[in-house]
Amino acid sequence: MSYFNPTDMPHQPSSFDAGEPLSLVDRHSSFEGSFATSRDIRIEGKASGMISSAGTVVIAEGASVTATIEAEHLIISGDLMGEVRCRGRLQVSPTGRLRGKVSTAILVIDEGAVYEGELDMGAATSKFRSFGNEPVPITAATSAQAAPSNSTTFIRRLGGPETAWNGQPGSEQPAASPENDDAARS
Repeated sequence: MSYFNPTDMPHQPSSFDAGEPLSLVDRHSSFEGSFATSRDIRIEGKASGMISSAGTVVIAEGASVTATIEAEHLIISGDLMGEVRCRGRLQVSPTGRLRGKVSTAILVIDEGAVYEGELDMGAATSKFRSFGNEPVPITAATSAQAAPSNSTTFIRRLGGPETAWNGQPGSEQPAASPENDDAARS
């Protein structure tokens, strides 16, 4: 299944299913209230209220939407302000601006896009937790485990010489370096 291309013109069929038409609010139209569809919807004009789609909602470049949106997928190339609950992939295109509370499984923000708001990707976490894999704690290795006894770790502070470190706090010893050799000779 491919995603609807937001640069498609309204007279071209959706790439989801060439035989299935999509709902359209063209650039000369606006609506206020609730809109529910089992198809994809493309908004090129103005909309406000509640929008629910079992398919993809596309907010085209130049569109202005202030709404609560619930959809399988959402592509934003225009302006959207409101709450979004996306069960699949939410993409904000380079010309898109999204302001509001977002809950989605997959989020793609293209370079140049604007997103301001609250993000919840918990839907993605619960979706993948169904495999029964629990997180495994990672224990910190001691310096004896981390490196053989014949190796030396060096620390360099910005603008200063390298110093040897044996894994214990406060154990920095000046290491042999040309800078330290010059200082010892003078």
